[in-house]
Amino acid sequence: MTELLFLAVEEAIPADHPAAILAVPLGLLFLSGSIYLLLWSNYGAKKGAAIYGTAFFAFGFLIGVFWWFGGPGIPPNLGINHLPGQSVDHYQPRWYAFEPGSPRAEFFPSTDQVEDFEPLAEHLGMAGMDEEDRQANPRFSSLSGSVDQAVSQMSDQFLPIDENNVAQIGVERRSVLEDEARAQQPEGSRRAPDFYSAEDVGEPRLLEDRSTGTLLVVNEFQVFATFLDEDGVPFDPVPVGPSGEWFAFLDPGATWVPSAVWTLISLFGFAISLAWLDRLEMRDKRRDAVEVEEPEDLAVPIAQ
Repeated sequence: MTELLFLAVEEAIPADHPAAILAVPLGLLFLSGSIYLLLWSNYGAKKGAAIYGTAFFAFGFLIGVFWWFGGPGIPPNLGINHLPGQSVDHYQPRWYAFEPGSPRAEFFPSTDQVEDFEPLAEHLGMAGMDEEDRQANPRFSSLSGSVDQAVSQMSDQFLPIDENNVAQIGVERRSVLEDEARAQQPEGSRRAPDFYSAEDVGEPRLLEDRSTGTLLVVNEFQVFATFLDEDGVPFDPVPVGPSGEWFAFLDPGATWVPSAVWTLISLFGFAISLAWLDRLEMRDKRRDAVEVEEPEDLAVPIAQ
C-alpha cells in the first residue's frame, strides 16, 4: 500500500503515458463491455445498446445532480473538478494580487478605506474565541490557509525576485534600497546570495468590497537586507526602504462547471438513449401486430 501511495503522490505515471491514456478506454471495455455483451445475448445488439445507454446515462445524470447541487449532508461541487486537458485547479478559487493605485485597484472602491479591513478572526465573527477553538473551526482554518496563499502572492509582487536572486525593481527604488543597505551594513560583512527579501510585517486583514462583493485582503510588507560575517553566518536581516501595503482579491472560481457539464451531457445521452429504446420497442410492437397467422390447411372431406 505504501508503494502504491508513493506512486500516486509522486505521479510516477505521467498523464501522457500510454498506460494513463489507455486506462479509461480499457476500463470501459472490460467493465461496461461485459454488461453490454450480456444484454446483447438477450436482446440483440441494438436493443442491448439502447438499454445499456439508458441505464448508464440515467445513473450519470443522478450522480451528476449530487455532484452539482449536493444533498443532505453532502456539500455541492464535490465531484469532478476539471475537464479533460485542464489542470486540476483550473476552476478552483484563486487570489490575484495588485498594487494600490493600479488600474486593477479601480475596480474595488473599498481599497481606499484600508481602515475598514478587519483581521481574520473579526471578519468571521470569532474574535471572542481562543486560538485553539478558532484553529479547530473548519471555516477559520480553510480561510486562513487561503489567505496565506494571498499573502505569498502579494509578497512576490511587492518584491519580485528572479531565479538568480536578483530583485526585479526599478532604478529609483533600487537606489533607495542600496543607500539604506550601505548605511546599515555591519563592518567586515558581505552580502548574502539572497540579499533582498520581503516579509509581511503585519496581520492580513479582510473586507468584502462594497461595490462588487468580492473578498479583498490587505497586508503590509517590508524589504529586508541580509549580510554575512566572515564565516558566512548571516546577521539578522535589517529593514531597508519604506514598508508598503499590497492588496489581493479572491476570484471565487467556477467549481460547479465540470459537474454541470457532466450532468447535462448525461441528461442528453439519457434522452437520446430513451428515445432510441422507445423506437425499438414500438417497432417490435408494430411488427407483432401486423404479423398474420398462416391459415390452417382444411382437411378435404372424403367422398362418401
